[in-house]
Amino acid sequence: MTMNRFTDYQIRPARLEDVDLLAPRLREIDRREVWAMSRHLPDEALRRSLEISMAAWVAVIEGRVGMMWGVGILGGLLGFVGCPWMLAADIIERPDVAREFIRQSRPYARELEGGFNRLENWVHVENEVAIRWLKWLGFTFAAEPTIVNGEAFYHFWRDC
Repeated sequence: MTMNRFTDYQIRPARLEDVDLLAPRLREIDRREVWAMSRHLPDEALRRSLEISMAAWVAVIEGRVGMMWGVGILGGLLGFVGCPWMLAADIIERPDVAREFIRQSRPYARELEGGFNRLENWVHVENEVAIRWLKWLGFTFAAEPTIVNGEAFYHFWRDC
């Protein structure tokens, strides 16, 4: 477990029971994102993401699961492709929490790369917290968004 200046903030491996703790509190932008991309409800999206992931973590903030992230396996013709993902409750938008998450996420970001030739996924153009995090981690973004089921998304990627 990673502790920091927050009295109650820790990062630990994600567990299946975390899905039920986070799903009802998922941010509206994350709900829109998973519905447009997969037609999944929050609990389905979290469960599926966790099931296909090589690694996944949660941040427990003030005693509650505040976010879950990881890397799923996509495969691919050009090598082993990973699909990084993150879904969160509204607490991630609190400036102190967002800063701390970004600060602590670099070691986990390196673990996302493990064994993959490339990481790629899509992010909703309005998901500002996720876009900042991904840019901070060095991902490249498509110049123009793509419309998926009526919602605009940026494709992002990084070769490992």
